[in-house]
Amino acid sequence: MKLTMHAGVLVLLGSSTPAHADLFFEFDQANYEVLPGQTVDVRVLLSQVGPIDADPADLTVDGLFSGGVRVFFNITPPSDPAVVASLDDITPNRAFDDTLLGEELFLDPGQSAALIDSIDDIFAPLTGTNILLGTFRFTAGDVVGEVTNLRADDVVGGTFTENVSGGADFAALDDFIAPGFATITVVPAPGACVLACLGGLTLGARRRRLSRERP
Repeated sequence: MKLTMHAGVLVLLGSSTPAHADLFFEFDQANYEVLPGQTVDVRVLLSQVGPIDADPADLTVDGLFSGGVRVFFNITPPSDPAVVASLDDITPNRAFDDTLLGEELFLDPGQSAALIDSIDDIFAPLTGTNILLGTFRFTAGDVVGEVTNLRADDVVGGTFTENVSGGADFAALDDFIAPGFATITVVPAPGACVLACLGGLTLGARRRRLSRERP
């Protein structure tokens, strides 16, 4: 057994038999930087590392029939965290095209946001090692330097299966998916940095001039 980092996610790799793939939720960035009060799009994927002969499913072969994820963003909040403001800021992967039940979106204001969706054609699941589940649009707070910690996890804690593989078995995947982590950091506008530097230089030059003028 060994531990390895994959795109900011700690993954446990083993050599047991039969071999299995490691599944985990993954953000498309480890850290998002956003200006005060501005928005940033956070993409969440279901990813796989490991051998092709996968148990319970191989996303490159069996694919994904139904997918879902909850993003927590206020577990240990800063004073002014980044948040998902409304259901309009939650967008499932457009490749999910279920016309029978449609998409399901959830928002716990100031705490978490979630989505569940599926495909229409059971014979055409989404395949690959990095499958986009959806996008969450966050609005940053106004305090420069604040960091909001993100965690991508199961939608409802295992009481309902939202991630289901395609293929012949339609395997339930939720219990096999590790959580993913990322951060959102509020950064100053470039102009503010320039002004601050110029202000510091001006103040320093003034102090040096005054010191030379003193008798």
